[in-house]
Order: sequence, then C-alpha cells, then structure tokens
Amino acid sequence: MSVSELKLEIINKVTAISDEQVLEDIVRLLNQESDLANIYKLTDEERIAIQEGLQDVIDGNIHTSESAEKMLEDLLRK
Repeated sequence: MSVSELKLEIINKVTAISDEQVLEDIVRLLNQESDLANIYKLTDEERIAIQEGLQDVIDGNIHTSESAEKMLEDLLRK
C-alpha cells in the first residue's frame, strides 16, 4: 500500500469515528509522533565518528577506565 493510500485509509477511518475519547487518543498519538520527529538527527561527521568508534571496539582498540585515567594523568603532568 502506498503512502497516499495509507493516508486516505486513515482519513476515512478517522472521519467515521464519533467517540470523542478515541479521537482524543488519536490526537495524542499523533502529537507523540510529531515529538519523535524532533529527535536529534546525527550529522554525517557524527555518524562516521560513531562508526569509527564501533570499529575500534571490534578491533580491540579500547582502554579500561583505569588505563584511560592513567593516560590522562600522564598527559596532564607534561
């Protein structure tokens, strides 16, 4: 079913509803969907950085919290 067909089906079904509570629930659901559309979208650079980080984990290029703290301490002493 195409997007246009789905929209028409929804319109037809909603138009046939007379129960106010059901209509309010539909509006609430649609508002939640709108809120979800405002979720942060990653830039291409952010996606690449995440992919590189995941690849580092796969390749074993990771540090424990303790070793990372030690590296930071050593860096700050310089």
